[in-house]
Amino acid sequence: MVLLIHHLDWQKTFYICASFGAVATALSLIYLFIKDYNKSNKISHLERVAEILTKDLELKYQPHLWLNVVALRGGENRIDFDINNKREWCKLLDFQIISGDLVCDEGNKHLPFELEPKFDQGIINETNRRWIFMINNSEKSLNDVVYEFNIIYEDRLMDRYSITAKGKGGACRLASPIKIT
Repeated sequence: MVLLIHHLDWQKTFYICASFGAVATALSLIYLFIKDYNKSNKISHLERVAEILTKDLELKYQPHLWLNVVALRGGENRIDFDINNKREWCKLLDFQIISGDLVCDEGNKHLPFELEPKFDQGIINETNRRWIFMINNSEKSLNDVVYEFNIIYEDRLMDRYSITAKGKGGACRLASPIKIT
């Protein structure tokens, strides 16, 4: 009988200890889940911050190309486009004809071309401008030719962009740049 009572005490002790262990394990798991949830929230927050900082950096280093002059050269049957840069440095990589009556002149072969920003409003020099020469490939007069071409360039962050020039004769517009992925 003493053995049976002694055996029951050990069994009760074991069950009590096992119950405490189960409760401790459950509490530990709950603590780990809460800690993991908090870390997950912090990571999500840091990802949002990193995304905002990346966009800010891209905007800071994005060049701003603009069209200064479109010159109709009747004697040479060509149109010259004076592309300038207002903001950050960029490297012109390519001129791609999309459609229209113009073709690239051989004078455009000097690519890539580094285009510096224009810091002084009154000064335009050869480092912050690039002429794009296009030849009329149709029987139309220069005032009637239509065209569309892309200017491909790269910024300091090595991000590539495409900007479309579209127009008729001397009237040309540059579209907003599109990031090339």
